[in-house]
Order: sequence, then structure tokens, then C-alpha cells
Amino acid sequence: MKIILSFLLLLSSISSIAQTYIGELTTTHGHEYMKLEVKNDSTYISFPYEFRQKFGFDKKAEKGNSVTVSARSNHRELVFDEVSNDHIKLSTEFTGFHQEIKLWKQLSPIEPQKLSNYSGNFKDENGNRIITYVRNGYLHLMSPYTEQTVSLKPIGKHQFWSVSGETTVFSNEEKGGFQTLIVKNRNGEAVTLQRSHSFKVVEDWVMIDQDSIFVNIFIPNTKGKKSACLLLPGGGGQSQIENFQYEARLFASHGMVAMTFDKESVGRSKGQSFENYTFQEKALRYQQLFQFLQSHEEVDSKKVGLHGPSEGGRLALMMGINLGHEVAFINATAAPIMTSLEGQLYATNHYSRNLGMSEEEIATSLMIWKNYYQGIIAGKIDTIHFETIRFLQSKYRRAFLPPASDVIPLSPNKQDLLDDSVVKNAHLLMSPVFLQYGENDQRVNPMRSLQNFYGNISQELNATAELYERGNHSMMTPEYEICSGYSYDKINWLKSINMLP
Repeated sequence: MKIILSFLLLLSSISSIAQTYIGELTTTHGHEYMKLEVKNDSTYISFPYEFRQKFGFDKKAEKGNSVTVSARSNHRELVFDEVSNDHIKLSTEFTGFHQEIKLWKQLSPIEPQKLSNYSGNFKDENGNRIITYVRNGYLHLMSPYTEQTVSLKPIGKHQFWSVSGETTVFSNEEKGGFQTLIVKNRNGEAVTLQRSHSFKVVEDWVMIDQDSIFVNIFIPNTKGKKSACLLLPGGGGQSQIENFQYEARLFASHGMVAMTFDKESVGRSKGQSFENYTFQEKALRYQQLFQFLQSHEEVDSKKVGLHGPSEGGRLALMMGINLGHEVAFINATAAPIMTSLEGQLYATNHYSRNLGMSEEEIATSLMIWKNYYQGIIAGKIDTIHFETIRFLQSKYRRAFLPPASDVIPLSPNKQDLLDDSVVKNAHLLMSPVFLQYGENDQRVNPMRSLQNFYGNISQELNATAELYERGNHSMMTPEYEICSGYSYDKINWLKSINMLP
């Protein structure tokens, strides 16, 4: 529910010191993060995930005073029931029910030297894992119960609140950090977890021909040889190594070694630009990283698999085709199982439509791209549409169109535009495959990819696929939350094929 605020807020005399209170408000869309800031005689209220601004008031609040909230044609009154130094309680009527709202006072951030005491891998009696870690000087948590990754906001001694609606309390501090973690959801239901095995992150560089590839290896502190996974990056030229720490931490928390890396010339990797290489060449080069991981002293060489999103998913399947049974498993997400030419036109159609182009302009845009790609394939780009490109670019500032240039680009290249090897050779796949797609993916056609995959694999292949409701290309919902089931479907699948205990 989009909340349009037009209200008179009467503030209580809490303190002349600036204080922030945090919590959530129930709406027809679920739960909205709510923030109340008190600064001397002024108060600011905001719903950070719904608005880009704060709403300020120059009066104080007291018990019994109210806030009027206008949401579409529905007016809701929030009444201040309790005001104290550590929390504020409000109440309101919502869809015929009485709703109570508790806002916690947000305390100062944890001192940097103490953050490591809270970091770790915690396990409940059912084998679910909570991972807490430090990023940019703040504590973060990966919750198996909400499947959200959130920052932890201090609200008490060793106590935190997060926008997932969960309250976490750490206890039993020893030399190795806090040993016990209690998580309570918004309904008051609590789960107790105990510290489990730790994992370390080792930095290294791997030489592939003349290129030096920077890698991070997540190694669980458990006995014996372990299964492992090479996490391939998606398309694009930005550093993605940090993006894949989510899956790397998830796998490592369950006892699997995970390795992430930056492409050639990206981040801390050195060498030629990754754009110099075709899909086929990338797959062959990444096989050397796969073999490096296989040879790691902590790894069971017969239990090494692949994970990759988007282009990384395509390359994971290509590597599986090349390596056969040597690959223990393949988990590909949003993988384009089609030619790059077909995929690019699918993405362009959606992007142009979202930009507000007319049907005629969308058709023109697609025709321009087809002509451009055919020019790359033929080795000569036609200049006939340059004027139309400039016109559409002037009309739509964010228009996605090819450059008005007859220079053949480094990427995309002819080989990649026409490469249908994943479709054509899918029958050569031997290792178990798990495909994951968002049903609202506007970058990769999920249904076409699944049709191509299942229409060409062998009947003996152990293949599983999941389509996630309302998920986009990044496996996120419109509320910017990870699709329900996305993370732990991976873990359950890996357990089902004996890659995890």
C-alpha cells in the first residue's frame, strides 16, 4: 500500500537529545518499515522503503495524541499509547482490526572491535543456519526463516531488530564470540540456535594463460574433504565478487567450500578484457578455475559443482556439457538457454515497453537492433537507421539502442550472437541440474529457456526446475526481497543429491 502522509503529529516531551525509534506498520502489502526521529522540539517520520523523504513536524508528542495517516481513500489514525526513553507504542484500526505498533529506540552502532564477537554460523535443532557477518562496519544477518538478508539495528544489550520483523538476542559470550542466538519473529515465536562451525575466506590469484584471476575461497572449518562449488559471475563489466558472497556464505555455512572470482580486467583481476573472449572461450578458461578448486587440499575432487546466474548459468551448462561426469552438479539461475540474439531481443522488448515507448516505437527499436546484430554477423553495419537512433535517444533519455556507429563492437560478437550450443548439446549433460527462474524475468525468457532445456536433454538426466512467483531476473520480488524458497531450495536439492550432509 502506497502511503501518502498528510497528518498533524503532536509530539511528547521525550528528551532534548535526538533519538530514533524503529519498527513496522502493517499494510495491505504486508509490513512497512517505520522510522520516527525525535530531535529537540521537532519530529520526523518516514517509511524508508516507500519514500525518498522525511516528513517533519515542529511539535512534541505525548501519550494520547494522534497521527492521521491518509492511504489512498482510507484514513487511519495512529494513537500514541505509551512514550518512554527506550520505546514508543502506538495503536490503530486497520481493516476492522485493532493493531498495536511498537517502535524500539535505535542505539548507537556496535564498536568495530566488538563486531566479530557477533559474527558466525548458528544452527537450530532442525539444521537451519543463521549467518551473521560484518559488512561496511555494520552487522548483517542471513535468516533461514524469512529468507532475507538484513542489517541488525541495536535496540538493547546484545539485542537487535531488523526489517524482517525479527528480534535477535546474543548470549553466552566466550573467547570465540557469542555461543547462543535467540530469534523471535513478529508473532513472538522464538527459536534458539547454537554456534556451529566457522568458515574462513582465503584470497588467492589463479593464472590463466597471461591473466591473473582474483579469487575468494570460503572454507568451512570442518574435518575431512568437502564438496565444493565454483560460483561463476553473470554478464557485465562491474566487479561481482561481493554479490556472490551471499551464496558462498550459504554454502559454506552448510559445510561446502565455495569459490568466487572476478573476471579478467575486473576488480582485482588483471589481464585482457573479458570482452575479448567468446562464450566458448570463457567456458574453457573457467574450466581451469574449476580444476584449481578440484585440486584444493580441503576439497573432494569428485564433489565439485557449478553455480551461475544469467550468463554464468549459460557458462555453467556449457562447462557441464564439456566436462561430463567430472562436474558433480550444476545450479543455474536465470540462465538464457537460447541464442544471445534471441535473448537480447526479448530483453529489449521489455525494456522499451517499460520505458513508455509506443507500440510503433518498440517495433522500430526491435527492427534497429535486429539490423545491428545482422550487421555484426555480416561484418558490416548498415548506417540507414542512424538518424532514427538519434531521434529516439533525444526523445527517451534512457533509451536502449545501439550506437550510431559503423564500428564493429568487441561485444557482442558474431560467435556469441549465434551460439546455440547449450540447446543443441543439452543431451550431453550428465550431472544433476537445478534450474531456477523468476516468472517475471524481463531479461531472460524463462518459459522459452525451460522449453529448450527439457526438449533437448536425455531422459536419464537428473533435472529439476523451479519457477518463482513474482521473481525478476535477480530472483527478487517487487518488494526487493529474495524470492521465497530460492535459497533453501538450493540447500535441499544439494542434500538430495548427497552433496551436503
